[in-house]
Amino acid sequence: MSNRAFAFVTQVADETLTRWGMSGAIGADTIASLVADGAAYWEQGLPDGYHLALIRLFSPVVRREEVFLGNVLLNDFLSKALIRAVEQNNLGRMALLANDLENYYYLYHGRAALEEVAEAFQKEVLASLPDLYFGDQDPGRGIHGELKRMFTFDKSDFEPFPVYCVPHFLAKSLEQAVRKQIRRFLEETEFDRNARKVMASLSFFYGQTSGGLGDAQSFAMFLYRLVGVYGVLPPKRVARVFGIEEVTKQAIKDKIDAGQYSREDLRSLLADLLTYFQTEIDRGRDEWLLGFIRKDNKLMEIMPDELLNEVLTGSQVGQASLGTPKVVEGEVSCRLCGMRLPTVRDRFITLGVNVFRFHNESAKKPDRGSDPNVCAKCALSSYLLQRVLGSGPVSVGGKLPQLPRLYNLVFHYGFHDEAGAQRLAAMIDDLFDLIGSFQRRAQGEKRFFSVEYIREEVAKRAAERQAAAEAPSSEEEDFAALIADDAMAPGLETLGQMRTDVQAQVLPLGVGHYRLLAFILPQLQPGRNEALDFVQRRLSRSRLAAFTLLALLRRLCGCDGPYYFQSVPTLAPGGFDSNTFYVQGKAENADDVLRRYSAIVNFARRVAKYREGHSLLADWILLAERLAEDPLGMFSEVLRDSPLRSGDDLREARYRRLSNEFIKGSGVIDGIEYLKLMEQLKHL
Repeated sequence: MSNRAFAFVTQVADETLTRWGMSGAIGADTIASLVADGAAYWEQGLPDGYHLALIRLFSPVVRREEVFLGNVLLNDFLSKALIRAVEQNNLGRMALLANDLENYYYLYHGRAALEEVAEAFQKEVLASLPDLYFGDQDPGRGIHGELKRMFTFDKSDFEPFPVYCVPHFLAKSLEQAVRKQIRRFLEETEFDRNARKVMASLSFFYGQTSGGLGDAQSFAMFLYRLVGVYGVLPPKRVARVFGIEEVTKQAIKDKIDAGQYSREDLRSLLADLLTYFQTEIDRGRDEWLLGFIRKDNKLMEIMPDELLNEVLTGSQVGQASLGTPKVVEGEVSCRLCGMRLPTVRDRFITLGVNVFRFHNESAKKPDRGSDPNVCAKCALSSYLLQRVLGSGPVSVGGKLPQLPRLYNLVFHYGFHDEAGAQRLAAMIDDLFDLIGSFQRRAQGEKRFFSVEYIREEVAKRAAERQAAAEAPSSEEEDFAALIADDAMAPGLETLGQMRTDVQAQVLPLGVGHYRLLAFILPQLQPGRNEALDFVQRRLSRSRLAAFTLLALLRRLCGCDGPYYFQSVPTLAPGGFDSNTFYVQGKAENADDVLRRYSAIVNFARRVAKYREGHSLLADWILLAERLAEDPLGMFSEVLRDSPLRSGDDLREARYRRLSNEFIKGSGVIDGIEYLKLMEQLKHL
């Protein structure tokens, strides 16, 4: 462990011991040394019969994109459940000293044996499962995201909600949470923008059948059958809502598609339907309790103690094992983690676009058909990811199934409390909004969008304020300073090319002032003629592009703690150094890489030329990589194929001009910007 990390753990341990009135019991540096060595458990008896212990909670993380973030969030929940288990059961005092994604180190003071702590922890996890699945966001308890984010669908012909990830013993809890969310959508101020979500949710969660005449797949069919088959609604009321003579599925569908219905009558009808379902379920009529979902066995068939064992398999509190993988002769393991027995079927809504592609487990046993391929823990991780990111329709083979949203993930250690993390998230949201507003303005003016365009617009605003004798706000001054910094320009343009269907978020993991943050950013938007993940793959393969994104986050954050992109943060020696970017598993001094590569990336960004149907971002990322590999050769190529003379055809040239200022009498542009790069290349 680095000296910085060692000092941090020493400080936290010292503060904890002082707070407990035990500063003389043991040296804080001894505790920090144990953490540095990766100790699983250490104990020291005290004269009063109590003992101090260093306890490590270890929970392995599956590093597959489909479940990685969800697994990280699950571990955050587990880490906080351990503290609750100790405190709520009066077993003593416990404080988290430090953590990465898999290892959590606690200082414990009490009388309980390790086995007693482990047992209390298991009971607390099991008791908290309903809140983990359906509770309101509560970072203090390790519950992230909101159920509302999972209601992004307005159709139910494909599974729009990951019910496959929910155990059957939580069926009533799921229905209650769904009903609560639909009630929110039915509120006066929410209904207009959520009416279709309400209709799709009612048909999916309360529909009784599927297939050709399936009412779970179509709200129009569901409403029609509620009238003619189930006898729940009088035909006159439905006819009045939609202004139709005869209640048929097609007539209802046509009116919904055209938006031709009485808003208030529809809202009242939907609210009464929800009340009816609630009343019938409370009376014991379980056919309305997730009707077709339960009939088709979509929920996970697993008992509470089995789910607990699956979630904790491979985990340890100290040296105490918390779960043992179930083994069945002749069965294959989960296709994602390879540890646990599969209990969940492959579905788009669970694992995304690659779910039905070739994988070794199916190849070993080709007769599996629709047998489960994913374990309960990986399914839960997928569910937790969607609580944070939601899902959305994606074109796959000419169809539009609902898929979990994709994301970019950056980790960072720094001095940030809950409020600081929230401020940072708000700052990033504001930045996305500002960039988006400039993009829309550039499109409206039919101008090329870039950081240079933003600088021009900001300068115009500043001049207008000065003329009107108005002082700029502190936020405006901060933004002007940010965009004026050339080192930040590539990162800002990268944000401008990110998708708008995923909300950027900053999630605090662990507790304390020096903690691990997870930056969740949208994936990049491809050009019209490019594959869905084309630009994202280009970013993922480029260390230079990653450096520019991390540089922007560091500037916004304002501290020099380490950042990780396509790297896993760790408290191990060499994995926790300040002023360091960890990219693709390799550590680089942050100041050095920005000094070396900032000019190259900015040069590539400014000369790369937009191609119709293609992402400009992907092109300048590639150009920057080629410049770094062969600086003089690529610089020469750019000069040869740039329109440097007044008569050059701007459309035929492969690259853009860096300047439109011409040297007087020469017919050639001023080359000072090119000379600046040459000067930078000398030092590479």
